[in-house]
Amino acid sequence: MSGSGAGELSETGYRQVFEASPDGIVIVDREGTIREVNPRAVEMFGYPRGELLGREVEMLVPDASRSVHRRERDRYVEDPAPRPMGAGRELEGRHRDGTVFPVEISLSPVRTETGDLVIATVRDLRRRERLRDFGADALGAAEEERQRIARELHDDTAQRLSALLVRIRAESRGGDRESHAFLEELRSEILEITEGVRRIARGLRPPALQDAGLGAALQSHVRAVADGASADVDLAVDRVDEILDQEAKLALYRIAQEALSNALRHSGAGRVEVVVREREGGALLEVRDDGRGFDVRQAPEAEGRGLGILGMHERAHGARGQLEIESTPDRGTTVRAVLPASGD
Repeated sequence: MSGSGAGELSETGYRQVFEASPDGIVIVDREGTIREVNPRAVEMFGYPRGELLGREVEMLVPDASRSVHRRERDRYVEDPAPRPMGAGRELEGRHRDGTVFPVEISLSPVRTETGDLVIATVRDLRRRERLRDFGADALGAAEEERQRIARELHDDTAQRLSALLVRIRAESRGGDRESHAFLEELRSEILEITEGVRRIARGLRPPALQDAGLGAALQSHVRAVADGASADVDLAVDRVDEILDQEAKLALYRIAQEALSNALRHSGAGRVEVVVREREGGALLEVRDDGRGFDVRQAPEAEGRGLGILGMHERAHGARGQLEIESTPDRGTTVRAVLPASGD
């Protein structure tokens, strides 16, 4: 390529990008014949480059999907445009050894001197799925640890504090006035500590969630965090317990808990709304604030919110739902989770 201006890649530069791409790239012609592959595609599918060139691209998909793939390829050739392949469907690739694995494919048409070609960019999703599985396992382990700590706080620490209160009450009946005043002051402080321990235990393992339902658990949590908060917190909850299983209710509770914590700690909001609504096929949770907002594209670095946001996504995914975050600097944030009804 001659006459390259500033900021333009030479033909050698394009080749280097092609060779170094972390995704597989397969270039095919109108007839579906493979014309070129990059090293990542060779590694992903397990064929030597020479065994791929000149072969039909359907060799890279499972046997059961080949006829469908051919029909979709023919339709694409008639109306080529940059777009994801198989939108709304789970796509799979086939390794040389017969292993089938999940993929994500983007298609881009290109016109060349030798004819029309299609560039298929293939992303192996196995690593993403492994990370999701790891995230789900980590959340499960964290939930078990929360429950263990909650039990210890409630059954051990809070009980020992209560026993100490009884002893102080007994001791305060005798002695002089100064000792009595001191013991009463000590008793008052221990009462506050005991209530704090129980409040922490309820937050770690909300008993109302299982005993009285999601609405009661959220009401209890909102009351606890709203005391002393700089923002007004409003809660509106439909009764959705009949349509959600325990896992989904716990996921919604934890997402609401994290989103509300982020709003109160980071947003500078004057008002936060927590809304749970029944919707066709499931339940909708929204946590809206009128705070300073943030750039969602920079979420992992956004004022310490990153891990919490990832955790909310994992909880929604683990309950077969979806989570999205809408936020604009100086215009507030909305966290929205949609979970399907049990059995759907």
